[in-house]
Amino acid sequence: MKKIFLHLLFVAIVAADLIGEYLQNPQIDHIAKPLLLIWIAGYFFLHSKNIDKKVLQFAGAGFFFSWMGDLLMMFSADFTWFVLGIGSFLVAQVFYVFLFLRTIDLSGKTSFLRKKPMWLIPYLAFGLIVYIVLFPQLDLVLRFAIFVYMVAILTMSAMALNRFGNGHPQSFSLVFAGSLFFVLSDSLIAVNRFLVAIPYGGLFIMITYIAAQYLIMMGLLKQYE
Repeated sequence: MKKIFLHLLFVAIVAADLIGEYLQNPQIDHIAKPLLLIWIAGYFFLHSKNIDKKVLQFAGAGFFFSWMGDLLMMFSADFTWFVLGIGSFLVAQVFYVFLFLRTIDLSGKTSFLRKKPMWLIPYLAFGLIVYIVLFPQLDLVLRFAIFVYMVAILTMSAMALNRFGNGHPQSFSLVFAGSLFFVLSDSLIAVNRFLVAIPYGGLFIMITYIAAQYLIMMGLLKQYE
């Protein structure tokens, strides 16, 4: 019953944030958006009994810097805040990488990419294509910043893939799907900001971002049920 109530609360927060994005109403957005990661982190720690201490630390750090990124990106019309937002999400991705590697270590099994490294090729191809398309639109600072961030987020998703066969199958599916939604969300941000305005771009960015964070969190919990 408590889980149902908590999820109804989450649905209300998500609905408020998406309505704010759809209406382009910053007042609603600035109230709802900070609550998203507070709910996700709170739900995770509320149900994190018997989870490894380092997993908790890495997850908590990932959620915190994602939350900071959310706050900074609310003011991303200003270039400085946008770069700071990218930096905060970059740190979050690094912690997610360590988080996924820790879950693999705890399984005691050989990681998937160690056995089948060819699965890294799609990530390399995607990253190269996106960067080549974006490159002419970026100044020197952003060329470096976007390159570093792209490496980080694609590494994060690759490490989510790396968990294949190293634990609960549903945990892998949820976390990996979440990582792909994260890549999609950030790709939409890049296209919307540097290439062409996407109709209701903010709405699609938030839908994919919320799905990413929620699926990663729920997948981690599923690993230790």
